[in-house]
Amino acid sequence: MALQPLITQAIRDYTILNPDLGTTLNLFEYFDDPLTDGLIARFELYNTALGGGMTEVVLFNQGGAGAPLTVQNFVNYVQRGDYQNTVIHRSIPGFVIQGGGFTIEGIGSGTPLPDTVQVITSDPPVVNEFSPDRSNLRGTIAMAKLGVDPNSATNQWFFNLADNSANLDNQNGGFTVFGEVLSPVDLQPLEAIATLPIFNATTIFQQGAFTNLPLAIDPSNPNLSSDEDLVRYRDISLVNRPELAFSVIANSNPDLVSAQVNGGELVLTYSPTQTGTVNLTVQATTLLGQVIEDSFTITINNNLTDELIRFRNNDRPGTYLFAGAAEAASIRQNYLNFFEEGAAFQVATTPSDPLLQPFYRFQNTSPGQEGTYLFAGAEEAASIRQNYPNFFEEGIAFYAYAAGVGGGTTEFSRFQNNAMPGTYLFAGPGEAAAIMDNPNLGFTYEGVAFAAGG
Repeated sequence: MALQPLITQAIRDYTILNPDLGTTLNLFEYFDDPLTDGLIARFELYNTALGGGMTEVVLFNQGGAGAPLTVQNFVNYVQRGDYQNTVIHRSIPGFVIQGGGFTIEGIGSGTPLPDTVQVITSDPPVVNEFSPDRSNLRGTIAMAKLGVDPNSATNQWFFNLADNSANLDNQNGGFTVFGEVLSPVDLQPLEAIATLPIFNATTIFQQGAFTNLPLAIDPSNPNLSSDEDLVRYRDISLVNRPELAFSVIANSNPDLVSAQVNGGELVLTYSPTQTGTVNLTVQATTLLGQVIEDSFTITINNNLTDELIRFRNNDRPGTYLFAGAAEAASIRQNYLNFFEEGAAFQVATTPSDPLLQPFYRFQNTSPGQEGTYLFAGAEEAASIRQNYPNFFEEGIAFYAYAAGVGGGTTEFSRFQNNAMPGTYLFAGPGEAAAIMDNPNLGFTYEGVAFAAGG
């Protein structure tokens, strides 16, 4: 098929702030085969001498690029068992072999030959889903139909033995291709069928469609003695397989980042002692062997090493101060009204990474709110300086990352104290969830403030 696999969304670049934490990506969220979701039809011949007796076909059941209505029509017959003992009743070497219309069983049992034939009962016709992107190429399977009605396909199908696009793509609305053999090995039984002698058996079976019936018999002694003289499928069944297989085809520094594929997941493990940037390329391969690649970078950073301690101001219920090591020591010694709650999060005190953003500390000097603080990013800080003279700027408190920068970060949310407007609490995911679940605590959620170590 002409269609290639797709990148549904590019794998973004990652900045890893905590190398002790790995990253796992579901690659099916980034790549797709637009033709199939991995549904396979298995055509199992009785005649195992014909190239191995098994042909596996990838069914194009995806909406959009595929032919989902045609595949579902075919699947309905399969699931009812209608194709058990179905025969290839038409063989034109170098063109097509066709089946799905008749079953034959009981030759050699004394049953008259016409009575061994059963016509497969057809469902209502399926709407034609021809597309030039699903052309009648060698190894594809398409629906047969009446010569004057594009929407007349029911139960009969055919395999293209050659590139028939110039012919079959341009007549009767185009013949709907709805699958393709999985590999050259799966094409061998079809090629073997096309080498069998062909007979006009319309009279002996009393079926007008049997003008080109392939038979596994000696053409010099054309006597039918058993069902094995015909090309019959024991069964056509369905299996599901992953539509894509993945591999890492380039890793610029495997000592820094180990990248392994586990099924549909990319598992990334980072060196705990090194920093740097790694370029990775992931390849996705369809069941039919078509490939697509996507590359991205991972930067390992250990910048978030400075710990901030959280203190609760007992004089101002529900208000908090976040302080580094030196200030925390002073608070413990000189400000007994501040109760130490422990480590809050890890930040940087210098802009050692271009992605780091400054967060400024402002003290609220409003009467009754002394000793309460606001931490704000650059944009909000500019607004505070211009519009809120009651907030005294103390300078840059720390550097952190914006939300969603990369794996290994923890997002910290900001809550405003409803009882004392202009005072705030910063909380990690667990505490933030608990606060949002308990409105009686009196805090209003304002969103994710920054990403830091924690």
